[in-house]
Amino acid sequence: MLLMTIILIVLLSFALIGLIVKGRVQSRKIKTAKQFHDAIWNNAHEFIFLIDENLHVVKTNYYTLYQLPVKKGRICFGKILQCKYARGQKNCNNHERCGSCFIRHKVKELFENHSSFSNLELVMDMQIASQPSGIYNMVVSGRYLSMENKNYVILTVHDISEERALKSSLQHSNEKFLCFFDNVTVGCAICDKNGKLVEVNDTYVKYMGLSSKKEAVNQLNIYTNPCIDPEFKEMMKAGIPVSGEVKYDYEKINKHYVRSYHEDVHYFRFIVNYMRDAEGEVENILIIWVENTLIHKALRQNNTFREMITYASSISKIGFCSLNLFKSEQLVTPEYLKNLGVKEDVDLREIFSNLDHIHPDDRKLFLEYVRKARYEKMEPLERNIRIMTDGEYRWLKQYLIQQIFDPENKTIVLAGVNVDIDAQKQTEEALRAAKESAESSDRLKSAFLANMSHEIRTPLNAIVGFSNLLINADNKDDFDSFKQIIEQNSTLLLQLIGDILDLSKIESGTLKFVWSDVNINAMLYDLEKVFQLRNKNNPEVEIRFVPGMKDCVIRTERQRFIQVISNLVTNAMKFTTRGSIVIGYEQREEEMYFYVKDTGCGIPEEKQGQVFQRFVQLDTFKQGAGLGLSICSSIIKIMGGRIGVDSEQGKGSTFWFTIPQKPVTLPAERREIVRTMENY
Repeated sequence: MLLMTIILIVLLSFALIGLIVKGRVQSRKIKTAKQFHDAIWNNAHEFIFLIDENLHVVKTNYYTLYQLPVKKGRICFGKILQCKYARGQKNCNNHERCGSCFIRHKVKELFENHSSFSNLELVMDMQIASQPSGIYNMVVSGRYLSMENKNYVILTVHDISEERALKSSLQHSNEKFLCFFDNVTVGCAICDKNGKLVEVNDTYVKYMGLSSKKEAVNQLNIYTNPCIDPEFKEMMKAGIPVSGEVKYDYEKINKHYVRSYHEDVHYFRFIVNYMRDAEGEVENILIIWVENTLIHKALRQNNTFREMITYASSISKIGFCSLNLFKSEQLVTPEYLKNLGVKEDVDLREIFSNLDHIHPDDRKLFLEYVRKARYEKMEPLERNIRIMTDGEYRWLKQYLIQQIFDPENKTIVLAGVNVDIDAQKQTEEALRAAKESAESSDRLKSAFLANMSHEIRTPLNAIVGFSNLLINADNKDDFDSFKQIIEQNSTLLLQLIGDILDLSKIESGTLKFVWSDVNINAMLYDLEKVFQLRNKNNPEVEIRFVPGMKDCVIRTERQRFIQVISNLVTNAMKFTTRGSIVIGYEQREEEMYFYVKDTGCGIPEEKQGQVFQRFVQLDTFKQGAGLGLSICSSIIKIMGGRIGVDSEQGKGSTFWFTIPQKPVTLPAERREIVRTMENY
């Protein structure tokens, strides 16, 4: 088509010449035609040469295209195009190789055969205008013309070097793309705008579990894939980029999409983009699959590990934590925060920055370790610290380890472990106290054994000595006096032996308790009379019972109750020389409160905690082995109550105990009367 256009231009040119010869009648038409001819000739993008039979260029648009001055004379086209050999010989057809010039040969052939040729691709070494010399790719076409008895050849030369370079570049780019596409380690697929797969790479074939590309290309459609989220499909149809995760359940794939040799579940990062035409319409869809299965397994393993750590931490009450001092990276188990006595939503970084919950004596060392850990390599820290929780200090064993020290990369990781050792500390304290108590008990037992021989021997000596005197007593007053002394010492010896036996039974757990309904008022009135008789030699001390209620019947162990009251009153009688000893009780909620109040010498505050210990005698000049109050304490504990003393030195003491108020067992007749009264 291009050659025909050029031939028409030439024919038009010669026709215009003929019109000029015929006259000026048609001058205006000729002038218009000439302008049209020049416009076509000078605006063609190809080089046009009109060559005569001597192979000289009669007319060309070369100079016009490059805006060069026109060279006149008999010039060959090789000279104009600066052929390699023309440049060397400064003219065309002077080199020995010009005779074998392909273009020269083809032009001669056209003159001989009156023929034409078109679109011959040649590689020519030449220099076009001001461009650098070199190899150019040219497309050459030629045609024989005969006008006004003269023969010509019109020759067109089209420079396709840039097109060839572009084509080569595109081919190279295509080869690189295909090389990348086929060998990239992610799955790639190209679909047409309707979703049909038109190209896939080997990794995609592997991911899908296919035997070859043939099973996918032109066979599968992305929109029918059952594992792709419907939302993703809608975005693809709308031309919106997609980036999300896809769970590939190959059981679904095998049933509804394509036969795959995979059977388990895989996870992929699903990325979609588009190739568009000049108008922005989607031509192709590019899809990329990135294998995420290992990441999912790692995350599952990490979650499992965290769950194991959390479970182990919860069971063992050992807390774990890990904190990057420069980055917002931390791992902490609930038990670690619980041991510290802080809320679970508190940031570990905030805790490590102030540590206001730690005892001041321990806080300084802790803060100093955290501060130095930012700048230097640290040895592990192990320390027992005190933590404030619910207004009280508890003991923790705290470990801190500088796990990673890489300040250049802003990575300094502290690993922490804490263990609640408060119970252990309490046990240690209890063991220490028990040890001291045992050592003290050993000393007291030794003193007791040493004193016991004296305590037993004293009443025995009195009994034996005054028994001998009683036999020989002639005076009735002496007889009665000796008899009273023997009775008092016999009672004292009997009580001493009874206390020792009771203590032995309490330690062996064989002390018997028989529960029954006891009238408290009647029992304590009887005890009041007994102790008033015992105390008849000391009229300056009044012993009296003050009832707390008009009628009081409780279920208790009568003998042990009497034993406790008797020991407390006897103890009060030892230390009260004037004033009163009052026995009383009152009801307090679900327990009964009993007391023995005296106006004796009182007990120093520092010794009040010792009075219920075994073998303790606050006054060694008083009779007794220090067992009575200890036995009372053991009995009250067995009965489920509490015992104590309130005393002020010089003003007297109040020994008290409580016992739970258990329901009274009434006879059937009395139960019926009570029930009737309640209903009434």
